Amino acid sequence: MPAYSYATDLVEELAAMAGDVPAAIDVVRLPPPDRGTVRSRLRALVETVETIAGPSGRPAPRPEVTGHPDRTVVRLPGLLRATGFHASSALTVQLDLAPFEDLFKADPGDDELTGLLRQAGERLGLASLVPAGDRLTFERLWRIGGAGGGRPGRTAEPVLGRAVGAFRHFVREIPVYGRASATVEVAAGGRLSSLSLSTRRFADDGGGETVATPGTRRPGEAAWEVASRVMEAFGGLEELPGTILVPQWFRWGYLSLGRRRAQALLVPFYLASVGVRREHETSAHLVAVPATEERFVRTLPPGQRSAARSRQPA
Repeated sequence: MPAYSYATDLVEELAAMAGDVPAAIDVVRLPPPDRGTVRSRLRALVETVETIAGPSGRPAPRPEVTGHPDRTVVRLPGLLRATGFHASSALTVQLDLAPFEDLFKADPGDDELTGLLRQAGERLGLASLVPAGDRLTFERLWRIGGAGGGRPGRTAEPVLGRAVGAFRHFVREIPVYGRASATVEVAAGGRLSSLSLSTRRFADDGGGETVATPGTRRPGEAAWEVASRVMEAFGGLEELPGTILVPQWFRWGYLSLGRRRAQALLVPFYLASVGVRREHETSAHLVAVPATEERFVRTLPPGQRSAARSRQPA
């Protein structure tokens, strides 16, 4: 497919965003999925959350465990619902808080909210859940709020309902992208309302072997592959009248393929976020392309083929 001017501009802008890229990056073996291990970790996490958020002075509710082909669900009636995903070892816990329960009286500001989220992460022992040498780093604060309205022109003051902290997993000082590696959500006073763990590695999981240390593609080469994907998405049009492409970021790191997919390896990728602006709409598109010539993990949908050499997919 020929390279048109909008694609050439996109490549140049993306390549300039990549920063310093190492000459080679390790490919790391992950432990194979194990349903029993997922269930054990889920039970341990539920016990931790129950200790933190459970009712004091009352008998603990009896856990209700339901097994499904792809996940295990644990319920503590009146307290929480937890899920462990067998393919990826991802875990989630949702506390039984009503949507408007424990609202913040006022927004205390970024620093205080971040402090509440970090403290919640410490109580949960997040740092101890990943292997020695790995780390979970606080990355971003999110707010969940709302406001009501009545007659035209009359609205209530917005209220802050929950604060959410996203944590990024670093393996050998390289970030793992995809779904947030961990999230913690709190209500007023730092009361825990939900959490998720989507790390591909856990402490003492038996993985971590270096499979290979391939050389990395240069940012410009990877950016061309991103631009090719964008051109394909637009049907190979030579021009995009009324459309503006806005490269937002271009990063490199490991990629987690999603909590319902098994994954045998952590493999380096480039990830590009490209905004598409039209007259009446704006959309954002995430494109992931391998950071090495040798392809270790298949991410393309069935029916699409990569031009580069390939290994047996993970």
